[in-house]
Amino acid sequence: MDGTLNQNDISHVVEADRAHIWHHLIQHKPFETGEPRIIVEGKGMRVWDQNGKEHIDGVSGGVWTVNVGYGRESIANAVRDQLLKLNYFAGAAGS
Repeated sequence: MDGTLNQNDISHVVEADRAHIWHHLIQHKPFETGEPRIIVEGKGMRVWDQNGKEHIDGVSGGVWTVNVGYGRESIANAVRDQLLKLNYFAGAAGS
């Protein structure tokens, strides 16, 4: 890989996944002969992989980090609005 990513070529993502990602909470043996599941889209409690197969996210949603579901436009808009106002401030720079 040359460090660039073509969003339409999932084979580069699969290659990078095999070379650099350690997946927690899963056995890695199946990745030796099969492709890892690359999640490319999410809406509500459902996610879709690189092959278009739909899955219910029973791990991230509610348990770890996505307890409000995927694709919540109201949250994305609130984050966007705040980023436009102030995306970072180093408190050590003064008050």
